[in-house]
Amino acid sequence: MSNSSPIPSQDVIRIMCPNLACKRVLAVPTHARGKLVRCRSCGINIRIPQPKQVEAPAAEDAGKSSNSAKPAANAPKAKDAA
Repeated sequence: MSNSSPIPSQDVIRIMCPNLACKRVLAVPTHARGKLVRCRSCGINIRIPQPKQVEAPAAEDAGKSSNSAKPAANAPKAKDAA
């Protein structure tokens, strides 16, 4: 029996080597996000990207757009009263 067990597919990031002469697909564990890994084929260092956090910026943008809309809605009322 070998000590190394295959990594489940959900715990792997598949990334293509950016070297145009190599273009090998690498299977990197998810805990390597944000770190440098070396392509075993050509030896180039590749930074594994962090996961995108879509939810937090969308909530902040929604709050900013609703706040900016309120003064615009109040402005015509002030002009009508004057």
